[in-house]
Amino acid sequence: FPWKNEFPKITIDPSTEYSIACWDFPEEWIGGTWYMRAGPGMYCRPVLNPPIYFDTNTTQLANPVVPLPAVGSGGLEVIDQQKNESSGQEFILLNGLDHDICTQLPDIMYEEDPPVFGQTPDGMWLQFDPRYDVEENTAENPLRDGGGTRTLISNGLAQCSNVRRNVFNEHGCILSREPTTCKGTSDNLFILIGLNAENIVAIHERTDDMKGTSDNLFIPIELNAENIVAIHEITGTYPYAVMNLPLGGDDNAPIVSPCIKGTKTRWEILPENECVQTDMDTQTYNVLSSVLRQTQDDNSFVRDIVFPSNGASCSADYADSLEEVSMILGNQCFKRVHPEHLSVFDLTLCTREENPCTLDLSNGDHPVKSPLDNDGNAFFDYQGQDNVFWDDQLSRLTKIGRLGDTIMFKDLPNNMRLAKVANRFNDKTSQGQSYVVVCGSRNEVANDPSLGDFGFEIIEHFQNVDINPAAHRESVFFMIALEARDQLRQLMAWQLSQLFAIVPLVLTGGWDHTENFLNYYDIFVRHGLGNFVNILREVTFNPLMAENLTFQDSKSGSYLFETTGSYTHADENYARELMQLFTIGVFLLNDDGTKMLNENGEPIPTFSNDEVMSFARVFTGFVQSQPRGNFEENDSSWNAIDELIVDPIYHDKFPKHDLTGGYIGDGYPLCVDLPSRMFLRKGATYRLLGDSPRPHAFIDEGTPMNDGPARVFELGENSRLREILCNSVNGSCQFQMTVTLDSNIECDTKECQVDEARVLKVHDVYYEYIRPPCVEQVFFNDSKKVTYKNSFRHSSCANPLLPHAAEACCTEGNGGTLTATRYTEYVFDHERVNFSAANVRCSRDGLSQCDFNFVQGDGVVGLHWTNSACQIAIKVNPEGKVAIVYEAMANIIHPNVHKDNMNYFKVYWNGDFPRNSLDENGGNSCGNGECSPLEDGGCFCYIEVDEEAVFSKMPRTDEVLSKLYIGAYDPLTYNDDMFSKEFGEGVIAYLAGGAYSSSTVFEVEDSFGRVRLMKNSIETVRVKNSEYSFRNAPSFMSLLNEESAERDALNEVNALVDHLLYHQNTAPFIASRLIQRFATSNPDPIYVSSVAKSFRTGKYGSLGSGKYGDLAATVSAILLDPGSQSAVLDADPYHGSIREPLTKALHVLRSMEIKLENGKKVLENHFPFTERIFQMAHSFPSVFSFFLPENIPSGRPGEAELTSPEAMLTDMPKIINMLNGLFSAIKYGVSRCNNGFGRGDNESNCQEGNFTDAVARLSFDSQFSDANDVVTELSTLLTGGRLGVQNKQIVIEAYISKLPDKEAGMRIAQQLIISSPEFQSSNTVVKNGQPRLPLPDPQPKGVPYKAVVYIMLTGGADSFNMLVPMRCSTYYDYIRIRRGVEQRTNSLLKLDATDSNQTCSFYGLHSKLKTAEQLYNSRDLLFFANAGVLTKPTDKHSYAKDTLSRLFAHNHMQREIQHLDPHLVDARTGVLGRMSDALTREGLKVHRFNIHDRAEGLEGNYRPDPFIVDASGIPLFNENPSTTDMLENIKKLNEDTKQESNVFADLWSDSLLSAMTSNAFLTSALANVTISSSFGDDHLGKGMEMIVKLIATREVRKVDRDFFFISMNGWDAHKLLDNNLNRNLETFDKALESFVTELRLMGVWENITILQASEFGRTLEANSVRGTDHGWGGNYMMMGGSVRGRQIVGKYPEFLNSNAPEILDRGRVLPTTSWDVILSAIAEWTGVPPEALSDVCPNLDNFPKSDW
Repeated sequence: FPWKNEFPKITIDPSTEYSIACWDFPEEWIGGTWYMRAGPGMYCRPVLNPPIYFDTNTTQLANPVVPLPAVGSGGLEVIDQQKNESSGQEFILLNGLDHDICTQLPDIMYEEDPPVFGQTPDGMWLQFDPRYDVEENTAENPLRDGGGTRTLISNGLAQCSNVRRNVFNEHGCILSREPTTCKGTSDNLFILIGLNAENIVAIHERTDDMKGTSDNLFIPIELNAENIVAIHEITGTYPYAVMNLPLGGDDNAPIVSPCIKGTKTRWEILPENECVQTDMDTQTYNVLSSVLRQTQDDNSFVRDIVFPSNGASCSADYADSLEEVSMILGNQCFKRVHPEHLSVFDLTLCTREENPCTLDLSNGDHPVKSPLDNDGNAFFDYQGQDNVFWDDQLSRLTKIGRLGDTIMFKDLPNNMRLAKVANRFNDKTSQGQSYVVVCGSRNEVANDPSLGDFGFEIIEHFQNVDINPAAHRESVFFMIALEARDQLRQLMAWQLSQLFAIVPLVLTGGWDHTENFLNYYDIFVRHGLGNFVNILREVTFNPLMAENLTFQDSKSGSYLFETTGSYTHADENYARELMQLFTIGVFLLNDDGTKMLNENGEPIPTFSNDEVMSFARVFTGFVQSQPRGNFEENDSSWNAIDELIVDPIYHDKFPKHDLTGGYIGDGYPLCVDLPSRMFLRKGATYRLLGDSPRPHAFIDEGTPMNDGPARVFELGENSRLREILCNSVNGSCQFQMTVTLDSNIECDTKECQVDEARVLKVHDVYYEYIRPPCVEQVFFNDSKKVTYKNSFRHSSCANPLLPHAAEACCTEGNGGTLTATRYTEYVFDHERVNFSAANVRCSRDGLSQCDFNFVQGDGVVGLHWTNSACQIAIKVNPEGKVAIVYEAMANIIHPNVHKDNMNYFKVYWNGDFPRNSLDENGGNSCGNGECSPLEDGGCFCYIEVDEEAVFSKMPRTDEVLSKLYIGAYDPLTYNDDMFSKEFGEGVIAYLAGGAYSSSTVFEVEDSFGRVRLMKNSIETVRVKNSEYSFRNAPSFMSLLNEESAERDALNEVNALVDHLLYHQNTAPFIASRLIQRFATSNPDPIYVSSVAKSFRTGKYGSLGSGKYGDLAATVSAILLDPGSQSAVLDADPYHGSIREPLTKALHVLRSMEIKLENGKKVLENHFPFTERIFQMAHSFPSVFSFFLPENIPSGRPGEAELTSPEAMLTDMPKIINMLNGLFSAIKYGVSRCNNGFGRGDNESNCQEGNFTDAVARLSFDSQFSDANDVVTELSTLLTGGRLGVQNKQIVIEAYISKLPDKEAGMRIAQQLIISSPEFQSSNTVVKNGQPRLPLPDPQPKGVPYKAVVYIMLTGGADSFNMLVPMRCSTYYDYIRIRRGVEQRTNSLLKLDATDSNQTCSFYGLHSKLKTAEQLYNSRDLLFFANAGVLTKPTDKHSYAKDTLSRLFAHNHMQREIQHLDPHLVDARTGVLGRMSDALTREGLKVHRFNIHDRAEGLEGNYRPDPFIVDASGIPLFNENPSTTDMLENIKKLNEDTKQESNVFADLWSDSLLSAMTSNAFLTSALANVTISSSFGDDHLGKGMEMIVKLIATREVRKVDRDFFFISMNGWDAHKLLDNNLNRNLETFDKALESFVTELRLMGVWENITILQASEFGRTLEANSVRGTDHGWGGNYMMMGGSVRGRQIVGKYPEFLNSNAPEILDRGRVLPTTSWDVILSAIAEWTGVPPEALSDVCPNLDNFPKSDW
């Protein structure tokens, strides 16, 4: 093979099989690179693709040679002009061949098939390259067969393209009767699979055939050995039941006693003779045996228990000491085992070639592959493997369940969730159905092969695309931006995309794809001039946003408590940013956008952590739609195109409080108030299912074991409903996708017996009934127990007024063994009735309801009513939140409502609440003894519910809206005689029975123009026999698992979106943000008010739809309001803005008429646009987009305290690179020349005016010949005619100097104008005729050099997993509270803390911080424990009023930690800047350096301003100027200005001249710097390397002090914390190692102090996606040669539990060490005098001197 020259040749064995395409795909042309791994464990080596020669008349080809037409004949055309015949040029056959030879070729070409060659008349050989075409499958025009035909003929290579029906595409869905129709794939999520060995092996043989059916969401799969093997064989994955894990995980980890309250333990069930009873006293034995017997766990292999939090305890002698335990109960032994013993995990990760699980591979057979591949063994025996393997990899491995569990198909990992698996466990086929609902996806159009390499490929995974595939999406953006006629819509889409930013680098899959990003961006194109509510809804259900803000796969705490025994919280990320960034912001606003202030003059927060946690529970259960075909990604485990599904089983079921003192469910009618047989009344909605009876909107769980056929609700021949649903035309039903009744209709036969319809059969198809949105009050009277057919399973309590269960009729009275049956005439198997109807049904059979033991016979499925009463109680925690507890006689209560559940939610008490006297706040003896105290705090109370009318006479509109909380149904849906009307002023009262009562309904219109129907009722929950009460709480979700419905979860999500949409802040917040993007950075309040009014009313003049949230009206107001158009604004020095880089670049390209070269059809984005202008569509660096709306820059805008978001992109590297790129485009076209926008190495044609190698060029040619006219025209096109007289003259003279070469004159004029402040800002300039003079260079004082390096870990680093307690009681708290994300002691690096005043003598350092360990042990590093932003010392009860900072929000806390100035003593300055100012006043020469981006922490009052240096180096500015005086002319254009000149134009000029000066200065200083150490290629590594180089220039720069600020992004670990820390800490440690090494080589280690910080810590408690959320206090490092290291200062919390003084909700740690104290020590070290420390750290005096 022709190995690449720079790599050594390797001899290969022809008999050996080698891996190719290790991480990249072959370049398919002669001399192109491909990669080969030259042996096991060896690196991949690049190889040059060799030519293959064969004779023209060869007979060696497997297929006949295809005669092709001549190129250019109209039949065969070139489709990639930039290539030639030897470099992979491609051609397209425009018309199919009509030749006998075609019959000899295969219909479908597969990868392993022999190639097909063709030959043109001139003898050129071509090879057929089969491509996967995508077909049109839009929402309006879906493929009629769902892609079934293509799936069949491709033998499954093409997947089904049928999209799951949802609210976004259902308008275009069709009912297909094609025999090959594919059903959708997402509903396979609920197929149940038993985890047994056979199934796991079956998954191994991966098939790519047609994805499964649309109605198999609940196929059960038992996790047994047989099924495990089967899964393995089908998919090629490696699922295993893991056994023989050591109980403690490793030798050093403590084994927690099973008697500790709240501890979950696992016990293997064995025959009695296989173990010995552990010695223990009677009390301990009785308690443990009772817990083991009473658990709801019915697994036959293992039993998981949670030791009760209350009411049970082992004896003192055994409570803490029991470890390995065996219990003999009857003829069974229960042996305590590792918590994951016999858990089934997907170990596929461990089979990768790079051995990520660090397995011992020395024995030949792969320890993970071998058991399944060789022996069909579904068990992975852990014995013999290094313990580190399990502990380190557990967080990366997907747990499927436990051996013996029955799971649903949806619970399988994505790589196992294949159609073949679904079909293996389901009795239905996915093809050949008669009636299938087929849906498409918006904008899913067919591909155009004639475009050649532009665009993505599916099967080939970019194999034939020779540029970065992510660049294609940028090309699409460019072509639309340059050529689309709807420019306002496109600009609006771009600006909205910045509000709803997606960060590609946080995505784990498809970050470099095209279609998924375009699909997301199209939301803003569709609705940019539509309605804001549509944007909110579509963004919420978009899979990119779900991964971006990590709420995908978030599960409710109740689900996890039910399935794992541990309670974790929902991921908070999206809930927080939905409010902070997308709708309402962080402070309450007036209509004009100004902040509302409290009585102390302080801004009022819009939300707290309570609301974030509440709303986070709304976003549980969101999962990806199943993979399908016909879009870019061919990965069978991934779908980032189709809308998310809300899995109701995972969705939180409890009430969620809102932002306004109520609940999200307020204003919705109660389900108990539904009119009788609502399914036959006006407004009843039906959705077509096709020929499958399985519903989508709700769950029909299980299949009844009927003797005869299943009973379905089939409508009778005379049914009016049947007639409507059939929609007959000429005797044939024309089924509609959705049918809504426009009037009440009469019932027919069976319909009259049904309480609530579910699925109905009409001829051969089924419809599901969609109940209107409604809520259930979670507390109710007269509750009845409901349970399964086997009463030994979970039971619950149900509202007897709701149809929640089936009847269970008994032949005996109470007592004895009771066997019940269904009513003989029940209508359909999954029918539900209310309790009263159940009684009536039983009586008709001569039976009665009972508290049965078993239900048998037909129709036995789901829950059944009993005649046993339930007790409803509450647990009240110290904060007054409540958890519901159900009590029922002699039954196992469901975990969600069991006495140990932790599902607390907020209620609104009428005054005080029962408080345990043992709680920290004191108490009232749990309501003066009416409630019972709980051992761990809080009270247990029994409750009852009262209902009463609120008004007894006609109320006012404001009274209705403020005092009524329960909504009502349209009175017209009830019987005609139900209500009478009474009219008031703006109020209509509907009176039941002619009088005011709790049944009265009031109709009013709210301030948003919405008609509201409210019930004249309030329900109060009272603690029995006491004065304590609260308002009943509504919930969309039933607390019964069997009644969980996607319908209700979607209603709840929509209710929250509406709640935020109609919040008082949303209109002024969105108005302010969009005005900043379109008009001015600091809009006048009157202007904001006008735009907000248009948002609210949906009108600006005659423009707009008149609907709230209309964006066409909003942008009309922005562009046409006097606040934007008034002529006086041109003279306002504070109006306008710096223009953003991307729109400036597009402005140049459009106005200067960019023209594609070399016959190209598309501007292929080969160019590094983001690297040149630092802004690009689909390339956001963070959720805050490219800049912060509240950014206050330096210079005149900063002095006026004006914001300038775009100023964040006007530092030296960004200005220089942007101008270089634009200059290059003007002089050479889009090319690589002189740091242009193109890629490639060929700069041989880089001569101005030579466009030979350009992808495109600017073709503008003025129609004028006079220089003044030419420049005037350019001024009009580029600055809107704002180019000042003096600047215009400078450009004219430069233009004339190039004549008679008019084109050269045009080029220099264009370059100068785009350098001017008039182009770079949006307002006019008034110059004073004076140059901008560079600042004088101060003289150094000559003191020994010192430098501070501040490393910001942006995103909130989880530092309680960086520094972990060891060998002390705190570790036990740590293990419990960090469950799911904890670090085990065996993986930690041990730090001796005996010299520190801490609770523990030893602490563990994260294993990736090896350099930090060495520095600690060499006394060069110390830790600050539990540090954070503090205004003054505080406690958990007072922190809200004691802390002025806006806690827990990234942008606010990043600002706070850099400023440390909450009182805004000097709002413009940062703490390092003030430190620098203090040193400057002492006569020291100080330089400040930002690496890559501006940091507010370095801002000070003294010049020079901080340098901003790109981590990759210093770019040369304008390397080959068009004229020798061009640099001087640029300086003249940006001369000093008068006071009345625009401040943003002045800011540009000041920034440009500063950039040019510092660019020249640093280029010279760094010219001869070399270093010895090797730094990483990552952002931090390159940045630290740059800092080292700058330190090396200290003598050249003649400085006394340096301050460096560098940030490392990516620490916001809301998901998979361990992965985040392992990756980031390894990068951090490697950069630190090289940095320290180089500083020591330079001999300056003693002169450097490094501080590592983060804006906040994280919650100690994990969320449901194994991440952590925003916290407060954290642990941070300081290091350097002068640091007194090997100690932990501050105070690490002694206790890490909810009762500890430093622990807030969810384990947010209240800091006890102030950043002011930490920074003051650094300030002293740098030489800041003691008397100036309080200026540097304004809060310092609030803390005791002992802290200093």
